[in-house]
Amino acid sequence: MSETAKLFAQGLFLGFAPDETEAFLRRCQKKTYPDGANLFMEQTEATRLFLILKGGIVLNFEMPHREGANTTIAIRKPGDAVGWSAIVPPHQYRLSGYCKGETTLLEIDRNTLQVLFETNYHLAYIFMRNIAILTGERLHQVQDKLAKALVNEAVNGW
Repeated sequence: MSETAKLFAQGLFLGFAPDETEAFLRRCQKKTYPDGANLFMEQTEATRLFLILKGGIVLNFEMPHREGANTTIAIRKPGDAVGWSAIVPPHQYRLSGYCKGETTLLEIDRNTLQVLFETNYHLAYIFMRNIAILTGERLHQVQDKLAKALVNEAVNGW
């Protein structure tokens, strides 16, 4: 098993057969971006899924008229995947993504994913199951962050 496959084995690739993992990875393109690079913006068409090899991705909620406000929802690290909206209708990113430090990613475009899933239903099923699990985990993280913000607001006033 390659180092890249190991990095995602407990997340996005959980339950993949070795040949499915390699089939997926062969379709990805490796790219490196500088610190602060914008990968995608909230409410734009989601065309790519990103797998983080090095660095990180800061996920922000863009708040109009609140420039300078900390709207970071999460910071994703190596082994995480970002941009699931590329495979889930209506294919719009829900948050904005910016590189944290120099960031190396594997990218796969929506059309390539669709062709892969149409030719391997088992891979598609396992992949979507993993997305559902990861989505639930991230929803829990957002709930925790919201609860902390509400407590802070109650303690410190409006």
